[in-house]
Amino acid sequence: MLIKCHQEELLKAVNIVSRAVATSTPIPILTGIFITAEDSSLTLEATDMEIRIRHRFSVQVLEEGKVVIPAKHFTDLVKKLPGTTIEIGTLEDDTSIYIKYEKSQVKLLSYEIDEFPEINEELTKPLLSMDSELLSESIRQVSIATSRDESRPVFTGTLFNLEDDGSITMVATDSHRLAVKKIQPTLLEEDISSLEIIIPSKVLGEVGRIWGDIKEDLHIGFSESHVFFKGKDTFIYSRLIDGVFPNYKDVIPEEIKTQLLISTDLLYESLGRASLMSRGEFKGRGSIIKIKLEGNNIHIHSFSSEIGEVNETITSDKDGEDMEIAFNVKYMLDVFKVLNSEKAKIEFSGSLSPALVKPSESNSYLYLVLPIRIQ
Repeated sequence: MLIKCHQEELLKAVNIVSRAVATSTPIPILTGIFITAEDSSLTLEATDMEIRIRHRFSVQVLEEGKVVIPAKHFTDLVKKLPGTTIEIGTLEDDTSIYIKYEKSQVKLLSYEIDEFPEINEELTKPLLSMDSELLSESIRQVSIATSRDESRPVFTGTLFNLEDDGSITMVATDSHRLAVKKIQPTLLEEDISSLEIIIPSKVLGEVGRIWGDIKEDLHIGFSESHVFFKGKDTFIYSRLIDGVFPNYKDVIPEEIKTQLLISTDLLYESLGRASLMSRGEFKGRGSIIKIKLEGNNIHIHSFSSEIGEVNETITSDKDGEDMEIAFNVKYMLDVFKVLNSEKAKIEFSGSLSPALVKPSESNSYLYLVLPIRIQ
């Protein structure tokens, strides 16, 4: 193998695939990056057997070939190389590669190519396509509700529910809050039956990170055990989480007693200031703020015996009953960061019932948050 490319392009590719490199494994090959030089492109690939990421970019290929090299050493080196054209080639003994830049050269030992695990390419037939920006935004909106508790694997993932009408409902919950997003993909197969799969949050995080600033059609496919996302240059393949997602529809209130329409930025900034004085008063329950709805006024109160207190009053359009309610302020701040709407619609069913947050102009997104019971 012999190729020439620019350091910046190589570093971008390394940063994309290195997130799939195994960090703690007794299998050395899983700590490597598989590099393939073919036609006019270089393909980098890594896997920890749970997630696989492959990325391709254009280079000058002088001699085709393949090699697997230690990811950590290669990544660290590429980050420190000068921003210039570099040359990468395999040595005659096939146990190492060389990297030339300017007047210098580095030699890196390589792994046996045959030990790198392959996937069955027949399992990567796309079933639907979706705009990458829409999917990335949806991931940001839903992922805030995923759990970090590995003892409950189902809650660490996001439900993808393919409905009979061809839409996809994405759902995540950590049992304190719930996020639901409905999106409409383009079906690539006519006879796709409805199904439910649970995708690991790490995988969706990588999808959002890689395609967050790229506008293209993403092809998506899935089976009973795997899911994949494929763009023009990047491919992600992952195991699914095995389990049954809870019936989230049962916890969404049907009766609404109070509804607010308010500027998203205004409420977010007010809650942000209140959060500064909300820490530590209710141990184990997070940072608590109290909200009092009185006419068109929203009174926000937070208190810390060691710091002080905040009392803010902002206005909104309110329809319904006055009430008092308390929340973990982090849960409220999280949703207003990703709501992507000038105005927020907030619905209440009572001081001890879940509140619903929605964008004012759309019903495609819903965020449910449980209140905190305090004296």
